[in-house]
Amino acid sequence: MRRGAEASGRFQALLSLALLAAVIFVAVKTVPAYYNNFQLQDHIRQLTAQVAARNRPVTPAEVESEVIAFAQDHGIQLVPDNVKVTIAHHVTIEVDYTVPVDLRVYTLRLHFTPSADSVSL
Repeated sequence: MRRGAEASGRFQALLSLALLAAVIFVAVKTVPAYYNNFQLQDHIRQLTAQVAARNRPVTPAEVESEVIAFAQDHGIQLVPDNVKVTIAHHVTIEVDYTVPVDLRVYTLRLHFTPSADSVSL
């Protein structure tokens, strides 16, 4: 009966290690997407404040290009349809995009919607 208990203990240990390895694998694959989204969110917050404080008028297309360039520098693939910029009494930047994460057996699609709003001066 003792051998059965040892085998059961080994099986549980292997199962625990496999689960831990799976969690680490998923984290390694998904954390970069979350980090890049955090950087994009921070950038558009700063950009809304800068646009609101500028003396010269800025067009939404210029802001859109800046957001897309920053995103591409950080590995986020954006097209103009993903970015919405409104400049009126408020400067608003809204981004909506999805990042596919290949987990070998499944493609996880992470959906992000960073946005920022700032009062124009």
